[in-house]
Amino acid sequence: MADEIVDVVIRVDGKVELHVTGVDGMVCVERTEQLVGLLGGDVEAQELTAEAFVQTETDIEQQNRLWH
Repeated sequence: MADEIVDVVIRVDGKVELHVTGVDGMVCVERTEQLVGLLGGDVEAQELTAEAFVQTETDIEQQNRLWH
């Protein structure tokens, strides 16, 4: 399993960027929710990486529950 890493970049203009790696699926949004709140909670933009679109076992289990 790859390391889960959250890089926080605070730019000169005060804007904050979060870069998440090592997390498949949309779990990255859930795992950074509290951090985003602590940093002010306002999200101007969100760019998802290819990792965000990887289907996880949890996604598959949820789909199976919905359709069976």
